[in-house]
Amino acid sequence: MDLYFFFLLVKHAIVDVGIQRHLGWMGKEKYFSKLAQMHYVGHGIGTFIVLLTVGFVPALIAGVFDWWCHWQIDHVKARINDKYNITTTNYTYWWLLTIDQLLHYLTYLAIILYIR
Repeated sequence: MDLYFFFLLVKHAIVDVGIQRHLGWMGKEKYFSKLAQMHYVGHGIGTFIVLLTVGFVPALIAGVFDWWCHWQIDHVKARINDKYNITTTNYTYWWLLTIDQLLHYLTYLAIILYIR
């Protein structure tokens, strides 16, 4: 198992579950939400830190890529939830969350392929 991938998943859990809970409602359905950007930037910074040992520039590029991907994925999910009034009590919510998380994991796979 690639340790970078493992540590990216740990970073993801910390930022997406542990820290995000403290930010509260972020308005992710708004494309330029400042609170949501705090969350997305947290992902980028975390990725940058995890990958610093591969070099400053590759880590920076990967961090920016993760920030941008996280922004797009979360925004689209929020727009779908908002448009169709999907809440945690809806069956669809959990499948949409599953797709959201899979797309984030694919982002990390792309990053691993980039640094290799």
